[in-house]
Amino acid sequence: MRNTMNISASLLVLVMGFSLVACGNSSPAAQPPANNTEEQTPAPGKQPEESAVIEAQGILTGWADPHTVEIRVKEEPMSFQVGEDLQKSLDDIDDEDSVQFKYVEKAIEGDATAKQLVLKDIAKIKSDDDNSGTNTGGNVTSDRPKTSELEVTVEGMTEKRPVTLAQGKGYSLYVFEPMVYDADDHELTMKIDPDYEVEIEKLPSDYKLNELKVDAKEELSETGAVKQLSEEKLSNGPMKEAKLFMMSQNDKKTEYFIVKELDGNDYTFHIHAPVGEPSEGFLPMVYASINSIKNE
Repeated sequence: MRNTMNISASLLVLVMGFSLVACGNSSPAAQPPANNTEEQTPAPGKQPEESAVIEAQGILTGWADPHTVEIRVKEEPMSFQVGEDLQKSLDDIDDEDSVQFKYVEKAIEGDATAKQLVLKDIAKIKSDDDNSGTNTGGNVTSDRPKTSELEVTVEGMTEKRPVTLAQGKGYSLYVFEPMVYDADDHELTMKIDPDYEVEIEKLPSDYKLNELKVDAKEELSETGAVKQLSEEKLSNGPMKEAKLFMMSQNDKKTEYFIVKELDGNDYTFHIHAPVGEPSEGFLPMVYASINSIKNE
């Protein structure tokens, strides 16, 4: 009887051992075979969509980096990608030149709202008859040379720069390329920032200088303390023969009020010069243009 119990116990232990082994082997069997796993392959990439070719005109601002050029279109800066095959076309175009060009808008993958502008063709606009977008003001009737050179001194360096004749009402003057003259408003401004401005007024023969001085002081006082430069302080500068030179300034801008006789007629010049990057060279070019005025 005891032997029978021992044998039964041994059989029970043996059966339990087999059960444990079977349970231990069930986990790997539950995993799917490796060759049944579906491979995830990326979908073939699509080429970015391009718009139709767009034609436009603007002012070349310059290179932003070796592959990006900036063009100002209707006073708004736009950046364009430039391929190596097109870079040579820009060698003969200077900053602030008027240009006509073609480009496409290329969609950027992953961003439905963003567009990359890619330049396809560009050329400098060369036309003596078309005054649109140039600095020549109204129709030139003067018999003066249409182009010339004027001396300008910037940061102690004096050099000659090309200028174009602009026609005002009753006078003409020469204008540097970075600037544009509006004959209707008698205004000379910087192309890159029209807040840099000169208002030109041809005075009647019976004007009163003292009255102008009172008006100028009232106007300039809105900007800051008003200063009047003496003949001695003006004696070595481009405005040395000015009949009146007053100015005021604050941390944002400098304002000038100048009266000067040019070619037998007196003129007033209201100069607005904000503090900023374009201010370098602005006043020297303005003074040179002012001094080039001839009555017509």
